[in-house]
Amino acid sequence: MANTATINLITGDVYGLYVNGKYIVGDTFSRVDAVKQRLNYIFADPNRDLDFITPSYENGQYVISCPRVRRNVGLVTYLYDTNGSDGWKQHPSKLYEPTHWSNTGSSTTQTAIMTASGPVPWHNALLTANQIRAAVNPNFASAAGHNPLRALVAPTNTSASVQSVISSSARCDFYGHPCQGTPAGTTSPSCSGYSDLSAYQNISNVTAGNGEVLHPVDLTCAMTSTNNWGSTYRNKYIRVTNLSNN
Repeated sequence: MANTATINLITGDVYGLYVNGKYIVGDTFSRVDAVKQRLNYIFADPNRDLDFITPSYENGQYVISCPRVRRNVGLVTYLYDTNGSDGWKQHPSKLYEPTHWSNTGSSTTQTAIMTASGPVPWHNALLTANQIRAAVNPNFASAAGHNPLRALVAPTNTSASVQSVISSSARCDFYGHPCQGTPAGTTSPSCSGYSDLSAYQNISNVTAGNGEVLHPVDLTCAMTSTNNWGSTYRNKYIRVTNLSNN
C-alpha cells in the first residue's frame, strides 16, 4: 500500500503534517511543506526499507532521517557467522548506506526528513520518528521480520542534564562502515574513496540486543557488560563525549 504525506491548516499560521491521514507534527507552512516533500520523495521509492526511519544527529542537530537502505536491487550485506554452522549469513540489501542530509529531489537518494527542536531534541526526534513509523505502510517486512514497523524504545530519562559520570576512560568501537559486509568474512576492507584503509569488523546480526535494526546513524549503542553497564543503562539515554576534542 502506498504512503502519502500531506499538510492541512490547523489554525492561524500553524499547519499540520500528516502521513496516510495520521497527524505527525505542526509548524509553519514552509517547514511542514519541506518535510512533506522529503517524505514523499522517500515514499516514491518502492525498494526503500522504511524500518530505517530513525532519530539521528547531523551537523550539530538532532534530526530524523531515512538512510538509503534498499531491497530488491541486487545488493547484499554479509553477516559474520560466529558459530560457523549456518554458512555465511547475508541480508538482501546494503545495510550501511551513508546518509545525505540535503534535499536531493530523488526518490532513491533522499534521506533527510526533518530537524528536531526543544529542550530535549534527542527525545523529540525519537518520538516524532516513532509517529512516522506508526503511520507508514512498510514496503516489505523489516530486517527483523516486523510488519508493521515496531516502535523504537523510548527511554524515560529525558532530562537535559547529565546525572552521573559512568567513566572518564572508555573505548568506542564503530560498526556500520559504508563498505562493511561487502565480502563474506569476519572483516571487510574499506573501499576506495575513504582515507582509512583498515578492515572493519562485521556484525553477526542485523538487529541490536533489544530487537531494533542497527544502523550507524541511529542514536543507538551497545555497552559492555563490564560493571553491569549493559544491564544498568540498557534502553536509557547516555551522553558520550570525546575528551580529546570535547
